[in-house]
Amino acid sequence: MIRKSSFLTFLIIFIFSQNVFATQQIQEVNYFASLRSNETNIRSGPGSNYPVKFTFKLRNLPVKIVSEYDNWYEIEDYEKNRGWVAQNLITKKRHLMTFSKKNIVEMYAKKDTNSRIIFHLENYVIGEYLKCEDLWCALKINDKKGWVLWSDIYGADNFEI
Repeated sequence: MIRKSSFLTFLIIFIFSQNVFATQQIQEVNYFASLRSNETNIRSGPGSNYPVKFTFKLRNLPVKIVSEYDNWYEIEDYEKNRGWVAQNLITKKRHLMTFSKKNIVEMYAKKDTNSRIIFHLENYVIGEYLKCEDLWCALKINDKKGWVLWSDIYGADNFEI
């Protein structure tokens, strides 16, 4: 009887320690990156054996990396949808996307709404991230550089302001 209870105790401790170990391997993070491919499958878990939840068909789409596990990233998109993507399908080269309640977002020559307007942008336009200062983010679209209000874009960290 002692041998049986010792084995059960060992088994319970072993199973518990494996669950704790697996949980500790998922590292919570919080930074932005971009999708590398023109077509990216987003899965329900960290592995190719998990089913595909949805597919993005847009290269350079900014996504928030919320956790990492092995060679997989859990991402969150601009609509707060979450899923897992293979690490090789993510690039740390940053992009920003216009995402506003307004129909048109202005891209200005300077960090000033009185400066020259370079582009009138619709929502979901993606540009290369340059930097963020104050309440503005600089981006490059079609080889033109300009400034967009931080509140009208997705892909910039809150702490950069």
